[in-house]
Amino acid sequence: MHARRHMLALAASCTALAASLAPAATQAQDNWPSKPITMVVPYPPGGTSDVVGRQLAQRLREELGQVVVVDNKAGAATAIGATLVARAPKDGYTVLLSAGTTFTVNPHLNDKLQYKLEDFEPVAPVCTVPFAFVVKKDFPARTLKEYAAYAKANPGKINNATNGQGSMVHLLGELIATGLDAKMTQVHYKGAAPATMDMIGGVIDSNVEALTNAVPNVNAGQYRALAVLSAERQPLMPDVPTFRELGYPDVVGETWYAVFVPVGTPQPVVDKLAAAVRKITASPSFAEAMRKIGNEPQTGSPADLRKTTLAQSQQWGSLIKRLNIKAE
Repeated sequence: MHARRHMLALAASCTALAASLAPAATQAQDNWPSKPITMVVPYPPGGTSDVVGRQLAQRLREELGQVVVVDNKAGAATAIGATLVARAPKDGYTVLLSAGTTFTVNPHLNDKLQYKLEDFEPVAPVCTVPFAFVVKKDFPARTLKEYAAYAKANPGKINNATNGQGSMVHLLGELIATGLDAKMTQVHYKGAAPATMDMIGGVIDSNVEALTNAVPNVNAGQYRALAVLSAERQPLMPDVPTFRELGYPDVVGETWYAVFVPVGTPQPVVDKLAAAVRKITASPSFAEAMRKIGNEPQTGSPADLRKTTLAQSQQWGSLIKRLNIKAE
C-alpha cells in the first residue's frame, strides 16, 4: 500500500513537472528568436553562396529583429557544414543555407556521409542558380542543333569542361550528352576558374557555366552561349533559348540554395522562419540583389522544398547510377 502511494505521488510530481515545463517550452518558442541565430554556409567566404547567405542574413535580421551571424564552414563538398547543423540543438538558433547538391547529389556519391536528408526539416527555398551551355568562340557550330550534329559526326572528339568529377557541372554536362545523344569527352578541372580560362583560351570546346560567370564573358565576346538549362529564358541572357524550347525537354537542370533546420525543431519556430524567408524572397529588393549575381529568387513552402529536393535527388541519383559516376 505504502509503495503504491509512493508511486502515485511520484507520478503526480512528474505530471506537475511536465506541466510546469510545457509553458516554459511554449514560451521559448513564442519568444523565438530571443538571441542571435547562426546561419551555416557550407562554402568559403567570397563566393556566390556566401553572397546569398549574407544578403539573406541581413534581411532576416530586419524581419526577425535579431542578429543573424553567417558562419562559413567549407569543405567536403558541403558535408562539414551540413553535418554540423544536423547535430546542432533543435531550437531554431542554428540554420543551414544548403546548396541543392548537399541533398540531391552528395548522398549518391558518398555512402559515408554523417548526415542524411531525414536529419533536416525543410524551411524554404531562397534562389536558383541557372546555367548556360557555352562554346569557344571559333567552335564550328553556331546553334545547339549544329552542335548536336557535329558531336554525332565526331563522337568523343568534343572536349567538354567540368568543375570536377561528380560536381553539379559534371552532371549537367552528362545530362546534355544524354539529351543530345552525343558522345562528349568530359574534362575535369579543379573548379570553375581554370575551366573558364581554358574556354577563353580556346583550349576546351564547351562548358556548362553558372550564369553569373558566363554573362560577362559572353557579352565581351570571349565565347558564345548556345542555350540555357533552366525551364524558362533568363533575364540576363534574354536572347539565348532554353534546351526545352529547342526540342530537348529533359535537359533542364539548375542548382539552388534553401534554408533547412535540424529535424525536431519546434513547428512554431519552423513556421515563423519559413514565413520570414518567404517574405524576403518575394520582395523586389531581394529579387534585384539575386539577379545582379545571376541567380533567380525562389519563393515556396517547406512542402515545396521537400518535393523539389526529393524529385531532384531521384533525377541525379539515377543519372549517377546509370553512368557509374564516382566522386573524385
